[in-house]
Amino acid sequence: MSSKFIKEFPGELKRVFKTEDSRFIVLVGLKVCGISIAVTSIVYWFLFEVMKLNYVFFRAHGFPDLQDSSSFFDMIIHESLDTLPFLFAMHIGLFFIGSYVGWLILRPFKNMGDYCEEVVQNPNKIYVVDQFSTYSLFTRFSEFFFEYIRESRRRNEIVTNSIPPQYSKIHKPVMDKIFMLHFGLLLILISITTTLFIIENTSTVYESMIELATKTLKDQKSVSRFFTQQMFILDDIVGLTITLISTFYIFLGLHLYSKVSGAAFGIFSTMRSFMKGNHSSRVHLVGYTHLREYTRKLNKYLDYIQNNFAKDHTKN
Repeated sequence: MSSKFIKEFPGELKRVFKTEDSRFIVLVGLKVCGISIAVTSIVYWFLFEVMKLNYVFFRAHGFPDLQDSSSFFDMIIHESLDTLPFLFAMHIGLFFIGSYVGWLILRPFKNMGDYCEEVVQNPNKIYVVDQFSTYSLFTRFSEFFFEYIRESRRRNEIVTNSIPPQYSKIHKPVMDKIFMLHFGLLLILISITTTLFIIENTSTVYESMIELATKTLKDQKSVSRFFTQQMFILDDIVGLTITLISTFYIFLGLHLYSKVSGAAFGIFSTMRSFMKGNHSSRVHLVGYTHLREYTRKLNKYLDYIQNNFAKDHTKN
């Protein structure tokens, strides 16, 4: 994880009930680990239903030490309980990884807001895009825009500037392939890790049941035949886990992308309009409360530029 995230995250937790951006970061962490918890619960419910069926089978074949269903299930899940600390630790880790994802999503906007706040007092400050920033439309154009504003301040006058052709024909949010690639790879790694852990834990429970049956039931051939025929259930559990994890994380990725793609386009449109001569253009986003703090800083900076460097500022 980034050293910046490690330094900033404790502060984000302290501000979680005070600012929307901090709540967004923590909420992303909860969503990432929540998916794993939900899928684990579904898979274990499915496994529990299989165990109830096998309990009936064991009763029919005279389980020697079986007095009631609770003793049966206690025997089966005893080994699985040993993995609970690892299960807990994994979900704590997923929470922090998810929070890191949320921090990465907001990072380019925070970088813009911090710059707008600092550059008022330091006009020579250069806007630097983070090395791993995505949203190519937003980050590349904002770098171009702030350099244009810095040059205008140096001249003490804002002049209308021509817009590069690749930006002039964009009139709606575009799919950021670089962002989706980076973000997708991160979610794939999370998905693989979660899937392997759930499958491993589920297999442990299932194998414990088979071991218990083969050691205690009298008719070994019948038991062996029964569980051999039943192995497709374990394959189904694996398939269910992969399907659920993949589906949920794909939808989560699209959901999180929608949380910023429209805002990135709105900021880009405002900057482009400002460069064309509409110096009263400001960012007005609806439904992006987690970015409001950063866009407010941008709007304040644009107010400052308009009031002090526009050609008609003496009339205001």
